Amino acid sequence: MKKYLVVVAAALCASTSCIRKQVVLDMADQRDSLTHIVNSKDSLIGAVFEQINAIAESLAQIKKRENMIAVPTDSEGSARLFRQIDGDIAAIDRLLQENRSKIASLQDAAVKLRKANLKVDGLEKMVRTLQEQVAEKSVEMERLRKQLTDREHQIAALEAQVIGQQTEMETLNDENTDLEHRLHAVYYIVGSERELRDAQIIDKEGFIGRTLTVGRSGAIDSFTHADARLLSEIPVGHKRATMVSAHPEGSYQWVIDSDKVVDKLVITDPTRFWESSRMLIVSYK
Repeated sequence: MKKYLVVVAAALCASTSCIRKQVVLDMADQRDSLTHIVNSKDSLIGAVFEQINAIAESLAQIKKRENMIAVPTDSEGSARLFRQIDGDIAAIDRLLQENRSKIASLQDAAVKLRKANLKVDGLEKMVRTLQEQVAEKSVEMERLRKQLTDREHQIAALEAQVIGQQTEMETLNDENTDLEHRLHAVYYIVGSERELRDAQIIDKEGFIGRTLTVGRSGAIDSFTHADARLLSEIPVGHKRATMVSAHPEGSYQWVIDSDKVVDKLVITDPTRFWESSRMLIVSYK
């Protein structure tokens, strides 16, 4: 009997030892599991704060870029400036898109933390606030982009108007120049009496002491075209030169060399000289 009790006692001790050992092992597993859960929560919380800081920094960059953007209101908005502004808006769009992705990650983190029985009301409120800020910035960027597009269209219209006015002014200047040339246009010809009569540029009238007169059917193509403001002298190079067309005395003079050859005709008073006739005919024999 005593021997039986000893065996039972030994069996109980062995069983108790096994139970204790199992309990210790179970507690170790629970501790490791809890440690893993805590580490996971800590890692998740750390990631949350890292994303929040990243979003805050991104919003600060957006604010800085916004302060640098000024949509031009007149012709100072050159193509280079428009490209720069458009580039800034595109950069802000990229930052906003990055913030949307980060906020989505924060929402996932909040769900995980709530499942882990952690209070995340503050985090969820912060996520909503960040979403509202990003939405506001998106609306602002759309407004700026529309304003920029409107300014581009306005300036393009102004530039087209200016080009049109410049073209009109150039046309008017050309017309004025052409009118000026016509107003100051004069024609002259120097030729022998026979040549001029054959070309019907001059006629010979009267019976006794016949005089030369300007013909009525002479071709203007035979004359040399000139500008009265620039024409000061006309070469002749012949003796017995005669002015057939009517021009006031005192407004010109003949230059005669030592051989009594009329070297040239010098116009001394252009205004008076051309007021009677815009055509000069000099004949020689």
